[in-house]
Amino acid sequence: MKRVVLLVSLVFTTFVILYASSNIYAGGNKVIELRVGLKQYYENVDSIHINNKSLVIGYNIDEEFISEKIFMSNNGYTFKPTFATYLISKNTYTSYDQANESVIAVRSQGYKAHVASAAKGIWKIYIMAANKQEANNILGKVNGNNNITYVVSSDNGYRTILTQSEGYPIILENTYQHPQFSTMDVDSEASVIDLGKRKYRGRLEIGRYNDTGITAINVVPINEYLYSVLPSEMIPNWPIEALKAQSVAARNYAVYYSEKSKYPSEPYDLCDTTSSQVYRGYVVENPNTNKAVNETTNELIYYRQKVIPAYFFSTSGGHTENSENVWSGTVPFLKGVPDIYETQPEKEPWIKQLTKEQIKTSLAKYGVNIGNIIDVQPLGYTDAKRVINLKIVGTNGEHIIKKETIRTWLGLKSRKFTLVKQNYKPQKTYTVIGANSNVKSSDVSNLYVTDSNGNSQKLLSNKDSLIVVSKYNIDNIPVMTGKNNTYIFVGQGWGHGVGMSQSGAKGMALAGFTYKEILEYYYKGVEVR
Repeated sequence: MKRVVLLVSLVFTTFVILYASSNIYAGGNKVIELRVGLKQYYENVDSIHINNKSLVIGYNIDEEFISEKIFMSNNGYTFKPTFATYLISKNTYTSYDQANESVIAVRSQGYKAHVASAAKGIWKIYIMAANKQEANNILGKVNGNNNITYVVSSDNGYRTILTQSEGYPIILENTYQHPQFSTMDVDSEASVIDLGKRKYRGRLEIGRYNDTGITAINVVPINEYLYSVLPSEMIPNWPIEALKAQSVAARNYAVYYSEKSKYPSEPYDLCDTTSSQVYRGYVVENPNTNKAVNETTNELIYYRQKVIPAYFFSTSGGHTENSENVWSGTVPFLKGVPDIYETQPEKEPWIKQLTKEQIKTSLAKYGVNIGNIIDVQPLGYTDAKRVINLKIVGTNGEHIIKKETIRTWLGLKSRKFTLVKQNYKPQKTYTVIGANSNVKSSDVSNLYVTDSNGNSQKLLSNKDSLIVVSKYNIDNIPVMTGKNNTYIFVGQGWGHGVGMSQSGAKGMALAGFTYKEILEYYYKGVEVR
């Protein structure tokens, strides 16, 4: 469905934001690394395979990775959960090689012995058994042999097993501390761990975390994390000042939530999906976005000396939104502003048609049953012209969908829409200013527009809506008629609308604004430093 931008001088008449004491960067206490859950492909799965030839196991002690052992394997490494019962040696060894000598001796006696990593500098011998009874039988035969004593242990909810093409499988105890893994392999001058679907800088932590499957966590320096986030969130060939603005906003988001985790019940602070920030690993990196990250290193947005959660989204549709109109908290630096530089939006104006039956089905998914749909009524608009609440009237009652729930339940791109119902008739006459500043009223069917090359075309030739830019907003005006039993949502914008519009940042950068000016426009009363 086609639309056109008409530049005229018309002015048309349950999430809580937690802004607390995040001050991570203050006083030189820099965040060095982030814990990013690889939720999209590698969370609670049956197995994880690393394709690298080299694998370094170690432990992160006081923010320093201490290597324990380097393994080499031509066919990579596979991690799986292990639920077996084990005989665990009370004896400990300071290195893998020492423990492996004892394992070789035990295996020569016909037992499934493994080297196990329990913590930094603590290696043990594990003998696998089918069940507790078999374990006790084995215990009676091997306890005390070679001066090694054992204790029987059932599944602890955390153990994993690592297999490789060279050497015996290794048990990772994970009860006291999870080991982490890096590689010496180099891919285009970067050390990268290859998981098949994606590659990652930094290190991996792979564990069960008291679950049946295993999960991979990327432990990665913040700038290297942003190398992937930035091209995942913004198009790399956009102006450098827009990229820098996005870099600082994304850094703020990461820093804020590395202290106040979004997922307190999970072993990571951020994840790799849109629930946090999109993070796709090494292969999406781009020289332009890497440059933007490097040239803004350590820079953050502060409000009253505290790091803010810098929310952003794709496209506002002409005006950003107050936080309290989207979520439940009023935040002083998250106030709506005109977004009139967003004339080249990444996400174009949209139209979505929903039948009465489709709306009924959508409500039923969330446990709301009000019979057959009779009417849909917007209940108020914000200053930015987003629908505040939406009343659905049915034969058995009514239900009010509030704020962002409207987007979620009905699958809309944003709440900035005009609702076209059965009896809707478009406006026919508009007051426009011509090339000679002549003001007159004209029938919309007889209006023509001229592009930058001087070519003219009829305004309403195969158009469904008009995009009208005013001083404080951009409006999407339907020029269609309504349909029976169908509600047509004619909208613009993409996302929640709070904070920085990425498309607006692009427009401001093209207009000559710097990244600091862009950020200080979208986040009110802040300082970038």
